[in-house]
Amino acid sequence: MNQRNNNPNQTDRRLLTVSDKDIFVTVQKALLVGIILKNQTRADREESLKELTSLVKTAGSNPTIIQTKRIDRIDPKTFIGKGSINELEELSKANDIDVVVFDCELSPNQQKELRAIFQCDVVDRTGLILDIFALHAQSKEANLQVELAMSVYLKPRLAGLGKTLNQQGGGIGTRGPGEAKLETDSRLIDNRINKLRKELRKIEKQRVLQASSREKNNTPLVSIVGYTNAGKSTLLRSLTNSEAYIADELFATVDSLQRELPIKNVQEPLILSDTVGFIQNLPTTLIESFKSTLLVATSADLLIHVVDAATAIPQMHIGTVRNILEQINVSANEIMVFNKIDRLDRASLNDLTERYPQALFISSLKNKGIEELVERISSEIYGEVQQDSFLVEPKDLEKVNRFGEILEVTNSSDLLLLEIRMRSKLIHKLLDLKLMKESNNVK
Repeated sequence: MNQRNNNPNQTDRRLLTVSDKDIFVTVQKALLVGIILKNQTRADREESLKELTSLVKTAGSNPTIIQTKRIDRIDPKTFIGKGSINELEELSKANDIDVVVFDCELSPNQQKELRAIFQCDVVDRTGLILDIFALHAQSKEANLQVELAMSVYLKPRLAGLGKTLNQQGGGIGTRGPGEAKLETDSRLIDNRINKLRKELRKIEKQRVLQASSREKNNTPLVSIVGYTNAGKSTLLRSLTNSEAYIADELFATVDSLQRELPIKNVQEPLILSDTVGFIQNLPTTLIESFKSTLLVATSADLLIHVVDAATAIPQMHIGTVRNILEQINVSANEIMVFNKIDRLDRASLNDLTERYPQALFISSLKNKGIEELVERISSEIYGEVQQDSFLVEPKDLEKVNRFGEILEVTNSSDLLLLEIRMRSKLIHKLLDLKLMKESNNVK
C-alpha cells in the first residue's frame, strides 16, 4: 500500500516528473469567492460553496474567508465587476490573504488582471482541481496525465506569472510542472505537451491491447464510477478484500485500480476497476488527458454507479457523472448504488428508496449491503442461478466444478448424472465440453 503524508502542512514527495526538486506545501490563508448566477437554486449555491471549501482544504490551504457574489453578467475584465472587486480587495489586504480562489473558470486575461489587483495568487476552479490532481497522482500514468492537463492550462497563462510561480513554500497553484522553466520559453511547454501526448498514446495503445486480450479470454470487466468522494475506493476494498487508499476528501484517488472480484461457484476471474472521481464542471483538459484511464469505463461490461447517499443534491451528482460518461461514449448497463447510508436517518433513507426503487443502498465502510451488491453483479454478468442435470464422463468432473456447484452425483451406466446449480449465462461452458444436458429445471 502506498504511504501518503497526511500532514496538510507539507508533502515530501515529488509531485510531477519535470520538477527539479521536491516542493514543500505550506498552509495558505485563502479567500473563497462563490459565484451566484441568476439561474441557480439556493441548494445549488450552498452545495457549490461546500464543494469549493472541501477542494481548498484538500489542496492543503485554509479557507479563511468565504464570500458569495451574485452576478447578472460576466465582466470581461474581472469576471464579477469593479464594485465586488474593491470589496474583496479590502478583505484580502485586511486578512493578509495568500491566495484568492474563484468558483468559476477565469480567462487568462481575467486571472492576470485579478493577480495585479490582489497582489497575490489568484486561482480558478479549474486550476484548483488540477492542483489537487497533481497532489494525489501516484502512478507514472497519472503523473503524465496531470502534467499534460496542467501544461495545457498554464500555457496561455504564463505571461506575468513569474512572481507567483517562483514563490518559495508552495501551496495552491505551485505544484505545476516546472512552471518557472516553462515561462522562460513557450516553446518548451509546446515540446513538453507533444512529448506527454506521445507517451500517453503509447499507454492508451497498451490499454486497448489489454482490453482486446480480456475480451478474447471472455474476462468480464466491471467499472466503478461516481462523483468524487462517493466512496468508490472504499467499495473496491470491501468487495475485493484488497488494500486501496481511502480518505474523506475530494479526489483522494486519481489512479485507476484493478482487482479481481471472487464470485461464488464461478472460477473464471471477474475484474473490478476503480476510476477517478467526477465533479461538476470537470475541466475539459482533464477529461482529455485522462482518456487512457477512462478507457477502462468505455470497455466495461457493467458499471457500478456509486452515489453519496448523504449529499443534499444526489440528482446533480448523478447528472454530472452521466454527462461525463456520455462525453466519453460509455454506454454499458449500470447498477446504481447509494453509499454511506450509515450517515442517514430512517426518514432520509426511506425517501431515497422511494425516489430510486431500482437502486441498492449500502454502507461500504460498515460492510452493509455488500453481499446483495455482489449478487446483483453476478446476475448481471453471469445470469440468474438455475439448476440443471448433465450426463458427464468421470474425467470431466473437475471441469464441471469450474462453472457450477455440484449438488448430487448418480451413477448412470458408464456416465455420471450430475445435478448442478449454476448461472444461466455459463451453461454454454458445459455444453462446449460436449456434456449431455438432461433437463432444464429453473429454480
